[in-house]
Amino acid sequence: MLARIWRGEEGLARTFWGWGFAVNIVLKGISLLLLAVAGQRSGFELVLLAFLLFMIAYQVFISVAIWRSANRYEGNRAWRFLAKAVVVLGAIQTVFSLFGIA
Repeated sequence: MLARIWRGEEGLARTFWGWGFAVNIVLKGISLLLLAVAGQRSGFELVLLAFLLFMIAYQVFISVAIWRSANRYEGNRAWRFLAKAVVVLGAIQTVFSLFGIA
């Protein structure tokens, strides 16, 4: 299934809303929980770093998947454009967050 998502063979709506939006909400929640625990425990930095690296890898994976799915989308071209615009804005926001700009 992950290979189908990566290749853009899953539908745009499922890829964007399910794997992109919903999974990212869950990952953000987990990161908030990990940050709360890290504030109470010393030596938890490695767990946070590992999770951060996982989130970056997932962001790359899902961005490529959404882009490819949008390329295959045969419906209204506006949805294709909007999905790609969200991918670009998400990449910009991720870079800004990593470097403490935003």
